[in-house]
Amino acid sequence: MAARKPPETAAEAKPGPRKEAAAEGPSLTVVEMARTLRKKQFIERVVAESGMKKKDVKPVVEAALKVLGEALTRGEELILPPLGKARVNRQKDLGSGEILIVKLRRRGDAAASEGDDPLAASAE
Repeated sequence: MAARKPPETAAEAKPGPRKEAAAEGPSLTVVEMARTLRKKQFIERVVAESGMKKKDVKPVVEAALKVLGEALTRGEELILPPLGKARVNRQKDLGSGEILIVKLRRRGDAAASEGDDPLAASAE
């Protein structure tokens, strides 16, 4: 019997439980719940996407995550294309932290095209 090789990344891991959409309301798709993107992997993806050095990207990503977390804690609505529109549905303060239930609304695939980015650099 051959030994099993453990998965190297979260993407290779076995998918977890699946949630089915409710019968009422708009049609929703099935979402897999087992994938996790850690901060280290997120920074690596930003480095790959931007072409910048990790030492330059890491403090910017950490600052952006801090600002996003503080805004959500204050209950601010976030409108961040191409990510989407996020708002806190429910919030519960715990002794050691807090629980935020965040609703994220994203536009369809047409809005994900690169030409729709209002913050894109000009050709000047």
